[in-house]
Amino acid sequence: MIFQAIAEGILAGLILSVFVGPMFFSMLQLGVEHGFKAAFALALGQWISDIFYIFLAFWGAIWVEDIIQDAEKQANFIFYTGSIGGAMLILFGLGLLLTRSISTKGNDKIGKITHQISLKAYLAYTSQGIIINTVNPTPLLFWMGLMAFAINSDYSGPSTFALYFSVMSIVIFTDLIKILLAKRIRQKIDVKQFLTVRRLAGIVLFGFGLFLVIKVNYF
Repeated sequence: MIFQAIAEGILAGLILSVFVGPMFFSMLQLGVEHGFKAAFALALGQWISDIFYIFLAFWGAIWVEDIIQDAEKQANFIFYTGSIGGAMLILFGLGLLLTRSISTKGNDKIGKITHQISLKAYLAYTSQGIIINTVNPTPLLFWMGLMAFAINSDYSGPSTFALYFSVMSIVIFTDLIKILLAKRIRQKIDVKQFLTVRRLAGIVLFGFGLFLVIKVNYF
């Protein structure tokens, strides 16, 4: 059963990885703007948030099952997380739309522009990754749904661990590919094209946030 759990975890991880959400555009924007390390710091924040949700699903399996099976509790959970998460994404999006980066102050290729990034900035990127992933209800619903799947499949503890470990491994692997892709793009584009990437990321974050707020409040 462990091998079956690993196979299903790999499949679930691939499905989750191809989802183009706010984190993808945030990683792309940071990778193009500040390089591999900055995007990695953001992704690290996402992984920390995911691991927190995994522990929450593991140790709160009864709570998870209760929320999934109770339509009213699930609706309340989605409303509060969606409202808060949507507002945070809107703020992040506006930040990208209304500000310019230090990387846009040169006239050469973005990949040739270098600037020192402080440890404080890296910690800020990690915190941003934690916030974006945590306030977005989709990741938590995914990890909760995965636990419900494990419960319904009568998986043992080791099989459930193998399922989650497989998913998380695929997520980390594909995120690293995305970051490397952003690094390649960084080497090819000029300042004007970079601003387009920055504005696009801002529009996407703002759009996702607005969609979340409208959806949980009016639908």
